[in-house]
Amino acid sequence: MVAARPCPPLPVLRTLLRVETPEARSFYEIEGIRNNWAERELERQINSSLYERLALSRDKKGLLRLAIKGHEVQRPADVFKDPVVIEFLGLPESPKLVETDLEQALIDNLQTFLLELGRGFAFVARQERLTLDGDHFYIDRLG
Repeated sequence: MVAARPCPPLPVLRTLLRVETPEARSFYEIEGIRNNWAERELERQINSSLYERLALSRDKKGLLRLAIKGHEVQRPADVFKDPVVIEFLGLPESPKLVETDLEQALIDNLQTFLLELGRGFAFVARQERLTLDGDHFYIDRLG
């Protein structure tokens, strides 16, 4: 006997209908219900190819189980997700990312955001040196 899944709201259903494969659609439906994703979060997960990224790291049987049951925690390492998706920065997908490239992309994005806010917002410095009792510390971003 298979338990019935609750029906998602209409906007979420429209978003799910745009997913091409039935396996991916099932995955997003299950994860959306399990994680209580709103339409915007579901769309973000689909646009960032969550299903495909997880599929690259799983075997075929595991992938089908994932599409049917959703993400299962079987060992402590399954709780932590090593890849970080920050697609809004426009950085190329890479297994290794240089910290300075990430920092520069974040600063550029922050600068654009602050300019959109208008007057009264400031970005003072980055890698600002702070000396306390003769020890030097560096603050990444000072605003």
